[in-house]
Amino acid sequence: MAGEAPEQLSERELELLTLVTTGATNQQIARDLCISVNTVKAHLRNIFAKLGVESRTEATLLAIQQGLIHVATPDGVNGSEETAVADEAPAPSEPEPIPMEWPLRLGQGLALLAALAIILATIVWPSAQASTPAPNNRFIDMPRSQAVSRETAEASRWRSGAQMPAATGRFAQVAVGGTIYVIGGLTDEGWSADTDAYDPEQDRWSRGARKPTAVANVGAAALGGLIAVPGGLDASGTVRDVHEVYDPDADAWTTLAPLPEPRCSYAIAPVAGGYLVIGGWDGQVYVDTVYRYDAAADRWDELAPLEIPRGHAAVATWNGRVYVVGGYDGVTEYGLCESFDPALAAEGADPWRTHMPMSVGRADHAMAAVDGMLYVVGGAGDGRAAYNERYDIANDVWSTFDSPLASRWANLGLSAVTARGGAYLYAMGGWSDEYLSSVRIYQTSFRLFLP
Repeated sequence: MAGEAPEQLSERELELLTLVTTGATNQQIARDLCISVNTVKAHLRNIFAKLGVESRTEATLLAIQQGLIHVATPDGVNGSEETAVADEAPAPSEPEPIPMEWPLRLGQGLALLAALAIILATIVWPSAQASTPAPNNRFIDMPRSQAVSRETAEASRWRSGAQMPAATGRFAQVAVGGTIYVIGGLTDEGWSADTDAYDPEQDRWSRGARKPTAVANVGAAALGGLIAVPGGLDASGTVRDVHEVYDPDADAWTTLAPLPEPRCSYAIAPVAGGYLVIGGWDGQVYVDTVYRYDAAADRWDELAPLEIPRGHAAVATWNGRVYVVGGYDGVTEYGLCESFDPALAAEGADPWRTHMPMSVGRADHAMAAVDGMLYVVGGAGDGRAAYNERYDIANDVWSTFDSPLASRWANLGLSAVTARGGAYLYAMGGWSDEYLSSVRIYQTSFRLFLP
């Protein structure tokens, strides 16, 4: 690719590409060029197509290699003049590095260096086949060379189940018909397309048909006995709009109407006749959109958006209301607790309500609803909270409960299953300095049946 001449960019596209190479965000570019964010996105799509790349980082590298950007050198020669000289003279076998003076803020230039560091890290990890699509490596996990002790001294109501077939994080997890399904995600080997089923009653795993598209940073929703898995991030670093559905009875995958736009790291929740995809990352920015999938019509509709665009939130449904908790917007991990009422949305009224927030901000956590309570597991950053939280919906009150891990536990799956002896949470896999294969079971309530 680097050896081919890219399709000629317009003057506006070159101007925008120069800003991209400094690490400027879409919002910053829109402000500096006095255009809308949507116009920036349209220009970026055209630039990527002309250059034959799929990400901002690839475009930055190619722009530097091809001399497309205008940079200043210490002796006052500008980038365009230097490019012309390079075109006339043969390239040296070992070119000297060219010091660059960034035309915008130093912090934006450092963002480019951070992006290059991420590329080097993904080369070191063979499974990562492309650069990550966002700053701070928020969408993949980098294994550490040393194992750490993660178990807490006491976790009285937690016990262990049969381990997952592979240590995995960032997967889709959903319970259907008493069976818990784990689909896709990231492992030490890279992107997974596996479909694994766990029987809580037998404490046993089985394997189903592989998902057609291997993706991570996804969720799943039960859809009339089927399992829908929209979007996700693939091994090339591309955020997808694919909409694939698994039939457990037939052990087969099919494809339905794609998402209106690519999404990953969204929140997903079932509603009557379909499900919601809330927020997430579109490959460039965190978004506030709420899409509803209508199963009968195989159609997507856009509903009232989030107040704060964000991804990496957790979601659960109770009594027809969808609760969205936490999340990350590129800067802040939120403790927000909000709810969405599909019935109000159908009437054209404001469906969103705000409730008491959690004690700390959380992202990449998991949540399940049981007996009028929301249980939030994992996700608190930087060791701020080695505990989990639960929300009493009727009383708008949060409390804490213990965690089986002492360190950050993120990108796990959580499902609630009711059995004869009570209600249980099944927390599976995730990331805690390494990918986990553990299945941890928490009994939320006890039930006694009298003859």
